[in-house]
Amino acid sequence: MDIVNILVGIFMIGIGFLVKSSPNLIAGYNAMSWEEKQNVKIGKLSTFIRNSFIVMGTTIVLGYYAFKHVGFLLLADSMILIITLSGVAIMIINAKKFDTNKKAKKTQTLNNIILAFVVLLLIYPITYGITPSKAIITNKTVTFSGLYGLKIPISDIKHIELTDKVPSINYRTNGFSLGKISKGEFILKNFGKCHLLINSSYPLYIIISTKNRDKIILNFEDNEETEKNYYKIKTAQQIEIDRL
Repeated sequence: MDIVNILVGIFMIGIGFLVKSSPNLIAGYNAMSWEEKQNVKIGKLSTFIRNSFIVMGTTIVLGYYAFKHVGFLLLADSMILIITLSGVAIMIINAKKFDTNKKAKKTQTLNNIILAFVVLLLIYPITYGITPSKAIITNKTVTFSGLYGLKIPISDIKHIELTDKVPSINYRTNGFSLGKISKGEFILKNFGKCHLLINSSYPLYIIISTKNRDKIILNFEDNEETEKNYYKIKTAQQIEIDRL
């Protein structure tokens, strides 16, 4: 991902300088009539767009490395999407102040709606990701809700344990990672591939080993909740063993 973020950042900065030197590349402006172009402060508009692209490109690169350094891997990997969506939306809306044509003013409400939609589009997945999982336990299955949640038949559970330590994460293969929250598929030292639903702020974990050798490691919004769910799953597993 490093090289991708760097290349996209450089590309955006280059686009900014290109637009400044060739204002006719600006979408919308190049389709205006001569009279409409006279009502556009093109010098200020092209400078604004150039500066916006420079800020976006620089933020993508610096933001990626900053969030990666502090362990916010989801945000690091999402910098291109976040900055592009939010940056372009903000740029389009603010660019209207350089256009004094009457029809430009009529689009301001629509632009505000678009910006609000973009903000929600960016906030929702992060909010959903940090929401703690819930456990729904029956005699036949245990279901963990939320992002990267899953459903396990009780009969597939080979071993379950409660521990205050788990191996360190080597890297993520497909999942959500934000600070101390990790959800999805990860490779753990000594454990290999594991499915995590954890918040390491609460150092008590349930480790479920399944018959197909997969490991699920999870905890809940506090240690008491984790312990309570451990005993519920353990009881359901014992009932299944006794039944057989």
